[in-house]
Amino acid sequence: MRRRSVAALAVALFVESCGGCVHERATVPTPTVIRETPASASAPRLRFADAMARVERGDDTGARPIFADLLRTYPELEDYHLANLAAIDERAARFRDAAALIDRLLAAHPESVWVARALVRRARVAAALGDTDPDAFVARVLAMPHVDDATRAGALLVRADLRARTSPREALALYQEVRRTPGASATAARARSDALLAAHPELLADPALLIAEGTQLLSEGRLDEAAKRLEAVAGAGADRADRATALRTLARVRQRQGRLEDAIDTYRAAAEIEPAPAVLARYDLATLLWNHDRDDEAETLFTAILREAPRNAKADDAHYALGRIAELRGRAAEADAHYHRVIATGADAALVRESLWRIAWQAYDGRRFGDAIAAFSEVAAASPQDRAGARYWQGRVRELRDGPDAGRAAYRTVLTEAPDSYYAELSESRLLESAPAEDPAEPITGAPPESLTAHAYHWSRSRELHAAGFDRAAATELGAIANEPGVAGDAEVFLLEAYREIDAHHRALRLATRLGARQRVPSAVLAGYLYPRAYWPLVSEAAEAARLDPLLVLALMRQESTFDPEAVSPAAAYGLMQLIIPTAEQVGGATVTAAELTDPARNIELGTHYLRRLLDRYDGDVAKALAAYNGGEDAVAKWGARAPGSASDEFVERISFRETRAYVKAVLGNYRRYRRLYGAPGEERAAPGEQRAALEPLEP
Repeated sequence: MRRRSVAALAVALFVESCGGCVHERATVPTPTVIRETPASASAPRLRFADAMARVERGDDTGARPIFADLLRTYPELEDYHLANLAAIDERAARFRDAAALIDRLLAAHPESVWVARALVRRARVAAALGDTDPDAFVARVLAMPHVDDATRAGALLVRADLRARTSPREALALYQEVRRTPGASATAARARSDALLAAHPELLADPALLIAEGTQLLSEGRLDEAAKRLEAVAGAGADRADRATALRTLARVRQRQGRLEDAIDTYRAAAEIEPAPAVLARYDLATLLWNHDRDDEAETLFTAILREAPRNAKADDAHYALGRIAELRGRAAEADAHYHRVIATGADAALVRESLWRIAWQAYDGRRFGDAIAAFSEVAAASPQDRAGARYWQGRVRELRDGPDAGRAAYRTVLTEAPDSYYAELSESRLLESAPAEDPAEPITGAPPESLTAHAYHWSRSRELHAAGFDRAAATELGAIANEPGVAGDAEVFLLEAYREIDAHHRALRLATRLGARQRVPSAVLAGYLYPRAYWPLVSEAAEAARLDPLLVLALMRQESTFDPEAVSPAAAYGLMQLIIPTAEQVGGATVTAAELTDPARNIELGTHYLRRLLDRYDGDVAKALAAYNGGEDAVAKWGARAPGSASDEFVERISFRETRAYVKAVLGNYRRYRRLYGAPGEERAAPGEQRAALEPLEP
């Protein structure tokens, strides 16, 4: 399937800087006439692709006449031509031309996916022209449903620019909001925040603004600047509450800088001045100490917090932490008491689940078999999400207590009730028998229903963009159909296959999840979209090169990004396999950019080699490799040292990080589901609409 680069197509998604166009009235050149070039013999799709490629490499001069010609010869994508021409003219400061093009787009194509972004551009152009109310265009964007985060951020950036001269405090707050959204607008907002603060130093006298700015700088990784802002509040002049908040945030900066002892001292300084009954500084300090295995100090602090403020907002977290510390030190009764306190309050459902599990697990770990069976029964009754795990460990307990056949009934229950789960895989390995075979996924076939093609505006554009090789843009058009009121039934179901055809697997997965929750579509139909062989040619090639089972790669990818190639985590992990830049560079042996990591081929290549490296480090132990992929290799070493030689199922339950423990189980559950749908390695079981391909086994 052909796929063209979409960077050029996304140009209008981003906010181009117009120099001083927002803050000063620009000198407006005489409107120019767009000169159309004679139509060439090339097909319109090829000329469209050529124009987009020219925009991508910065050749606006070459792109402009092609788009102008396409307005006459390629009406199927007229709104795309208008949007790109407006962007070109704005960049060239031909603001009247840009305004005319945008107004034409808005009048002729009110349904276009470009409308919100065109309104943002129109607001910028109106400001450059000195029009009376450019903010009216911003208000229209913010009032629209289904506006993506990048476009909303672009609108807020324009509003911030408009407020910068008349209301700098409001402008700074808007810039900070934009900076919390990844993308080009955030980059522009960072620069403009800095300029605004330089022009208005009086803003730095406001402790609340300084704390907000320091917190934002911390999230951006600008640690030295963050420290400077926060130290200014912590020093003097502010009230105790603001100083304590600034010190707590400054301590987080010191952590990020790798200055552990400074972070501890800063938390202690915050705790000394934090107004009663607040305990946040002490709680943060105790948590930091606990996470760095300084359990004696952490235990003392958590205990003091509960003694002085037993009903504080962090009381359940403190009880849970004390339970974990006591459990690790073999003080089972004390640990149980803390866990029961968490369960009794019921304030945090996730902590209640975890506390129920910890009680059962430490009974198993202590070989208190009767207590363990009872506790796992309580888990199964209280938490449907944990029922399969509770049944499995009841089986393990009965095996240990009563002999090798005593757990078989429990394992068979797991296979019946949760045949696709992580625990079903473990149960099969102990039973030496398999769950009933999974029915193959049923593809959606036939022509698109009239209920879908009735949305002719977006449907026709999605087909045209797909034919031209711009699949991500085609997915945006399909998304517009999904967002329209009244789309349901056959139309919604057929969208799944339309998404799959253009590799928009993350959109298909989200839609399939929604349809599954309604229980209106057979599970066999949804299966191939919930667990797709996404990017299969890329995955199978990279997996072969890294000696991996491609289905394991898909299982990990599904958990990491739900197959969204443009996914970005709060920790700045990018793409399908969620790689951070330092790891990608270490694996690839060369400089890697964020843009590279959103390219599926590059991301999968680097991610599979990283996974292979981890598997080699842990002698083919998939659970440990996955734990390291999520939680880090140092953490895996620590968890393994606590119970050396333990079985793989026990190692997983001993993972201290709840997120990592859940992650390992989820990926291994995904892996099982993939193997049941598409066949174990080496078998031939084709996915819907795909060629059969042998799967190479995972080698240790």
